[in-house]
Amino acid sequence: MGKHILFDFDGTLVDSRALLVKLYNEMAVQHRFRPIRDQDIAFLRTLSITERVQQLGVPVLQIPKLIAAGRQLYQENIRALQIVPGMKEVVAKISAQGMRSSILSSNSTGNIRLFLKNNKLDSAFKEIISAKHIFGKHHSILKVMKQWGVSPSRMIYVGDELRDIEACKKLGVPIIAVTWGYDDSRLLLSGKPDYLVNSPSELFKTLMALT
Repeated sequence: MGKHILFDFDGTLVDSRALLVKLYNEMAVQHRFRPIRDQDIAFLRTLSITERVQQLGVPVLQIPKLIAAGRQLYQENIRALQIVPGMKEVVAKISAQGMRSSILSSNSTGNIRLFLKNNKLDSAFKEIISAKHIFGKHHSILKVMKQWGVSPSRMIYVGDELRDIEACKKLGVPIIAVTWGYDDSRLLLSGKPDYLVNSPSELFKTLMALT
């Protein structure tokens, strides 16, 4: 049995940072949070998700409500989103090699399926799983492992955030961290990922060496 690749979605497969900043700023005006300016983005990428929330002055209790509202706004803007350049080819090559891959994301399955359909990737992934725990992704990964009856060593996670690395470390799941997503490479390195890649072609080579 080969390994199963679990992809994060936002930041890893899809370039959605600009859209999420735009949606956050729309909600920031409404709720009187601190907006994100263009010059803030590089600094915010060096912060963990908890530090980011504190820096922006977002009350933790309001986060679930904001995520729900954000998902709806995201769906309305989904046609404007682009797949990360080079990732469509990686997904196609993985599929051609007979590797099984799925998506695990804090985004909604509806949003992800719509994006995949728009980009003719409907059949590229075995499963689309929505992670309910934004601060405890390991719960969602563990649930997937139990459902599939696979051990941590039979999985590979591909993600772009420190919280992805922390979740995988808790479970012993090998993780490939990508540097083109939400978190800065220095922040990713602080979590000691098993592999750090700087381009989709490097990601594909790493996956081929591991499977």
